[in-house]
Amino acid sequence: MMNDCRHNPRAHSASETYDSSRGRGMMEVIVGLLVVMIVGSLFVHIVRLGYQVYELNTAGSTVADELNKARQIAIKQNRKVSVVFDEEKNQYGIDLNGNGKLDGAEGEDMPEGIAISDSAVIVFLPSGNLPPKTKDPHIVITNSRTSRSITVSAMGAVSVE
Repeated sequence: MMNDCRHNPRAHSASETYDSSRGRGMMEVIVGLLVVMIVGSLFVHIVRLGYQVYELNTAGSTVADELNKARQIAIKQNRKVSVVFDEEKNQYGIDLNGNGKLDGAEGEDMPEGIAISDSAVIVFLPSGNLPPKTKDPHIVITNSRTSRSITVSAMGAVSVE
């Protein structure tokens, strides 16, 4: 039978075998730390992006809720109700006193980092519909990465895309 030195642990010299009692080498520690730092930075970046999308989705839902609330007020109180979007102040809200602008506590600020693209006024009639021949309003809110579009149909249905 032929001797194969690959299966004989005594065939290797002492310097060729790994001694686990010596611990980790400096290069192994550095490589390990680099891997942890790279994975950690990717994780932080992904979480940050996810949070920005979450904030934008939440803001879009809040604006849609405000539009639906205005529609319900118009129907219940049998009167016209306007929702004002002010790009300059980055506010939106229901115009409770009917003067066509946001006064005092009527306006709500958009969350930090989210902006309204254009100023607009959306009017709901007592039926809950928009006035005849009104082009479907299209409000866009944006953050540094993406945007959401809130539209209101002629029948008063609100959707967020």
